[in-house]
Amino acid sequence: MESETITRCVGILRCPITGASLSILSPEELAESNRYLAARTLLHRDGTPARTPLTFALGTPQRSEIYRVEDSIVWLLTDLALVAASTIQSGTIAAERKVVQSFYDDYGWLKAETGLFNDTAEFLATRAYTQSYQQYCNGRIGRELSGGKYLVDVASGAIPHAEYLEFSRHYDVRICVDFSIRALREARAKLGDAGLYLLGDITRLPLASGAVDDVISLHTIYHVPQTEQTAAVDELVRVTKPGGRVVIVYVWASSVAMNFSFALRRKLGRIKHALRPKGGPVASAPPSASDIPPLYFSPQNHNWFAREIASRHGAKLRVWSAASLLFQLHFFSDRGFGRLTLALVKKLEDFFPRLAGRYGQYPMFVIDKPSS
Repeated sequence: MESETITRCVGILRCPITGASLSILSPEELAESNRYLAARTLLHRDGTPARTPLTFALGTPQRSEIYRVEDSIVWLLTDLALVAASTIQSGTIAAERKVVQSFYDDYGWLKAETGLFNDTAEFLATRAYTQSYQQYCNGRIGRELSGGKYLVDVASGAIPHAEYLEFSRHYDVRICVDFSIRALREARAKLGDAGLYLLGDITRLPLASGAVDDVISLHTIYHVPQTEQTAAVDELVRVTKPGGRVVIVYVWASSVAMNFSFALRRKLGRIKHALRPKGGPVASAPPSASDIPPLYFSPQNHNWFAREIASRHGAKLRVWSAASLLFQLHFFSDRGFGRLTLALVKKLEDFFPRLAGRYGQYPMFVIDKPSS
């Protein structure tokens, strides 16, 4: 039943505009709201009219903000709040967020002919040996989670990897927050009644402070406008209960290890080219870039982490993957040297997780919220 999980969890939901608690509208309130929708005296906060009547909705105590529930997804984006037409304000979703939202709704969470989501095909290596490495890295996330009542998956996407589903195992409810409606529909198809699905913004999480056991945010923060990334992390910590944990997978703007690896590769390539007999085959031109929609991407460096995240929240630095996608494509393979390189990278990451996180490509931030 659509309302069952929402009814059980409504106590931890909050209005992203005012922070007020939310409750389910009665049948009489729904009927009244639908009359206002038809008369255009109740509009979305960005000024757009609602296209269909409400069948299920949540509202603040005075019903000054009303949020649609459709297909078990609660629409908790600020621009989609239904408010009196006389109080309409301009839209609050920044241009960078609109770009990210459009990318995932219109492209990222569509499936290619291979059966993979476009997001997976574009940003992850899909060869068998690189996929096994990425699965190995994803296992590191699961080992940081201890279980409880609520796991919040912020920017959950479509939960595109089988190992991501395992993160739900020791929690009663997995709360998926994303501002792609398509992503949430895909997530709902996988989790069903074990999930709560919120159309929301990472910088204004529609959840009560200290309400959830653990939070994960994977490959997300660097798609948030750079000036708001610290605030986004603050939000993840805010909704976590004392004694809970936040796990973030990030990407550095620049990696010392990756820069060194490719500089060495270029130097060896020049030596090899100089020793090659003249008149050899000429390399073909690289394929043209595919027609991919733009996606906002603004990673920062370790100084930002140390100044804004570690100092504010006591975050520990770990590694998700020291190897960039380009490194995986060039250096990992299922033959001799490539297999040796893959094994060596995994060993170094396991033995030196902090150093691999600091100097590799994809760090993992682990924040334990003080229990006091």
